[in-house]
Amino acid sequence: MTEHAKVRIFVVDDNECVADLVSIVLCRAGFQVFTFYDALPALRHALEARPDAVITDYSMPNMNGLEFATWLQGHFPECKIVILTGDAASVTEKAASNVRFTLLEKPAQPDELITALRQ
Repeated sequence: MTEHAKVRIFVVDDNECVADLVSIVLCRAGFQVFTFYDALPALRHALEARPDAVITDYSMPNMNGLEFATWLQGHFPECKIVILTGDAASVTEKAASNVRFTLLEKPAQPDELITALRQ
């Protein structure tokens, strides 16, 4: 069992290829990973599984990554949030000052993802 085996990570991205690739990287690093292609099912599952961290895309249908991050912080204040996006400047402009997250630009390298989760 690795040091990450009990750390529950949600990966949320409407681009299935990106979500699956990020999930594979994190599984290989030893994390317990739950993959979602839409934020709404992730919200419902979060109430049961209580994620330790979330890596989410910003631009998604139904709910964007900042809205998702705001909801997560309201329900799970200790949850680490990483927003993975191709438009970091836009996310920074739109983010409320009370939303805590780490911002990574797509495409992120595997070591960047793992480092962001450890911080």
